[in-house]
Amino acid sequence: MSAGGPLLWMGQARERKILDICGNHMKKVVETVVGMDKAVQGFCKLRSKEVEEGFQKAFKSEREADEIKRNTLDELSSGIIHPINREEIIRLTMTADEIAANAKAAAKKLRYVDPKKLHQKLRDSLKTISTELVKTSNRTYEAFAALSKDSKTAVVLSQDVERLEEKIDDLRTDVLIPEMLIWWRKSKDVGNSILFKEIIDNIENAADFCEDVSDIIRSIAIGHI
Repeated sequence: MSAGGPLLWMGQARERKILDICGNHMKKVVETVVGMDKAVQGFCKLRSKEVEEGFQKAFKSEREADEIKRNTLDELSSGIIHPINREEIIRLTMTADEIAANAKAAAKKLRYVDPKKLHQKLRDSLKTISTELVKTSNRTYEAFAALSKDSKTAVVLSQDVERLEEKIDDLRTDVLIPEMLIWWRKSKDVGNSILFKEIIDNIENAADFCEDVSDIIRSIAIGHI
């Protein structure tokens, strides 16, 4: 195969069908993250209606992603496909599903935190990290989509995902956590502090799983260049 060409194992109709299903799954994962971000933006603007709308979007998209995941696993178990390729697709799908699960969890928990009790800097930091997660999930999907077109591009995009994840990690450790500690020392609000930390953890976990997916994509792409 020539460098940068399409993957060998996408040459068969069955493999292409499965990759199409995986692509639909990845789209729903990104939609879940976008729903979470809508909830976060509404939360930070003190708009409870937008928080609920964002959660409902995340909930619906995550449920649809879960259904597509089951269809993918059914397809993999109902025909002949090379065991190595099957393992790659399963890892890709199951890992991507964790992005959606964490995004939905973050959106759900936002409904139980009173945004008025958080100071403005903390809300602004939350908005920033949520926006960065949307960028990261979109780039993860772009890396996946590149697999069928140009393996080298898939590798480059997967490396972009890694850099975006590192930015989210830095925002969490250097900005969000210090701001949260300042707020907690003043408010002594244990309940909201615990929930808010779990929300941040969910967002960071989603970013971590984006990086994990990008690692799988990079492995597939390099193995088929």
